[in-house]
Amino acid sequence: MSSRKRGRSQTAKTVPQRGASYRSFAIVHEDEHLLVVSKPAGLLTNMAEDGEQTLQDQLRAHFRQPEIAAVHRLDRFTSGLVVFGRTTKALEALGALVRDGKLEKRYWVLTVGVPQPASGRIGAAMERIEHPRRKMQVSTAGHAQPALTEYNVEETLGDYALVSARIHTGRTHQLRVHFEHIGCPVAGDNIYGNKKANAELRQKHGLQRQFIHARELELVHPVTGKTLKLQAKLPKDLSRVLKSLRG
Repeated sequence: MSSRKRGRSQTAKTVPQRGASYRSFAIVHEDEHLLVVSKPAGLLTNMAEDGEQTLQDQLRAHFRQPEIAAVHRLDRFTSGLVVFGRTTKALEALGALVRDGKLEKRYWVLTVGVPQPASGRIGAAMERIEHPRRKMQVSTAGHAQPALTEYNVEETLGDYALVSARIHTGRTHQLRVHFEHIGCPVAGDNIYGNKKANAELRQKHGLQRQFIHARELELVHPVTGKTLKLQAKLPKDLSRVLKSLRG
């Protein structure tokens, strides 16, 4: 285990890359029971195929703890905060928090189009589908899984909007499907997004991926009972896009 002091949230410390198969990640909180890490875009959280290195693999190697496991996941091209358990007790308790909707997750999202109203809730159930590219869709079928997203438009940038979003459920691609459902797809999303707008954002503003960043987590520590409120600042690639849109 690391020799750093336990049980405190800390200024994000970047762990340097180790060869071509590694990417930098930042440790936002570390104690003997759990880790909260800021994941870079392009890196899978876990469950890779073909031997690809994941963030979970890197943490296990860095801390020499093969039992470290992700409690939830972010899409490959979504950056931001992910929680990992380090002990069986913590993993079980954290899993219960996720199932009960008590792991509060907030995101920055850039949408193509400005959501109306400026603040609202998207309560559209979702289901998996058989499709060459899409994985999920909004559905009214009886077997569809309930999904709830709250959002607030923080800034209007011409035809785009910077939105603060909170998900109450953790469905696959939830933000991407929900914002597409209300006619304001996530900027840069190459599956559910607007191809014409994405091309313009890429060429004029340098957006190379979907604009979703998991910026804030709030949870009750499963062992100490203390409330953790953790943040990850917007990565430079997304900050540059906003600066370009504002300019």
